[in-house]
Amino acid sequence: MISKPSGELPLIGHAGRLAADPLGFMERQRAAEPVVRLRLMGRHCFLVNTAEAATQVLVSQQDGFDKGGPFMEAARQLVGNGVITCSAADHREQWPVMKPAFHRSRVASYTDVMRECVLEATAPWQAGQAIDVNAAMYEVAALVVARTLVSAPAGRPAALVMAQALPELLRGLLRRMLIAADWVHRTPVPANRRFDAARARLDTAIGEVIAQYRQPGQARHDLLTQIMAGDEQSGRRPGDAEVRDQIMSVLAAGVETSASLLAWTFQLLARHPEVEARLWEEVDALGDQPVTFDDLPSLPYTKRLLTEVLRLYPPTWLLSRVAVEATEVGGYLLPKGADVLISPYAIQRNPEVFPDPDRLDPDRWLSERLTARQRQSFLAFGAGRRRCMGEFYGMTETTLAMATLARTWRLTPTRPGPLRPQPRFLLVPTEQPLTLHRRAPRGTHQ
Repeated sequence: MISKPSGELPLIGHAGRLAADPLGFMERQRAAEPVVRLRLMGRHCFLVNTAEAATQVLVSQQDGFDKGGPFMEAARQLVGNGVITCSAADHREQWPVMKPAFHRSRVASYTDVMRECVLEATAPWQAGQAIDVNAAMYEVAALVVARTLVSAPAGRPAALVMAQALPELLRGLLRRMLIAADWVHRTPVPANRRFDAARARLDTAIGEVIAQYRQPGQARHDLLTQIMAGDEQSGRRPGDAEVRDQIMSVLAAGVETSASLLAWTFQLLARHPEVEARLWEEVDALGDQPVTFDDLPSLPYTKRLLTEVLRLYPPTWLLSRVAVEATEVGGYLLPKGADVLISPYAIQRNPEVFPDPDRLDPDRWLSERLTARQRQSFLAFGAGRRRCMGEFYGMTETTLAMATLARTWRLTPTRPGPLRPQPRFLLVPTEQPLTLHRRAPRGTHQ
């Protein structure tokens, strides 16, 4: 029999404990069985606690599971039935349309624009200024998406509206995930009104983008143009509702996840000068020319740093699936229709897999130190057929951003205090202002 954690309450089950301390709750379950049973309101869910069991769900037995469960159902309230949240059957139709935009050659063509967006968004920075690094990185990521994936003039305001609306939307989606009772979220309380207003603003902005792209004679070479053209082989062309869902998917994934990774990285660098010094050494070795796609192979430490930050603070801290048939996972038989939860955050901090798991150690990703079990346990981008198709795009963007900004800027904590994760629908750092300092000349690192 699958065990259940203690602390289950009438009516709400484990939802209260999960809402009070979601990350701590997930980590505490890691010491239990490979699979434990939770009750969230009226739903019975199965939490997978090991990388081996997670691999069964996401890779080796993926035909037995589909996108679903409380996490995905909540996400669909925002992004609809786009490529991130759709069923396996719909994914087979959507994937051929979306995938080419994230091909290596296409991403390489975006990199000059990405770098220009980073410089434009940070041009107002002044030495001595205290900035909200979360908001600053939202602006960078929103501008990059608006100029590369949705490049029409209407795309930029839509991406900026997304960046402004996302914090409220993600708070609302977390509530909807933990409290699976529709009537609660229809009640006209302030939190629900804020959520509905943010979603309405975003829907209006996206509608303007679609209308502009529907106008004849608008030749563009971006993701949205490709989506609206449809699949050449099947001849299927999506309607406005499907286009809307794909724009939402691109904005949600392209803005929030990259902004979160950059914000976490700057916060951690501000507290780890030895890591920061090594980053500077690598970036300075490139010389004074603008960082380009061809420079990426010369930035292995930057890549390891970003990978380590993703291990510590994966934006998608919780995945959910639904069993489409009775399937054995971790030695337990999960019934058909079961909701299955996987926490990359908890699995990636397993001390049996990652020694001293709370320490920032980019060199744990050196090939000579990396183990097969560590590779299996790294789930920041998911795994299997539904692994994030924008992984290369996101890593290219964030590597370019870090290399570009680290040449000029050093960020330090404005006030002392612990850095705490804020588990919303995605994982972001608590608002901790950082102070801007211009870098010392090369060779005089302080």
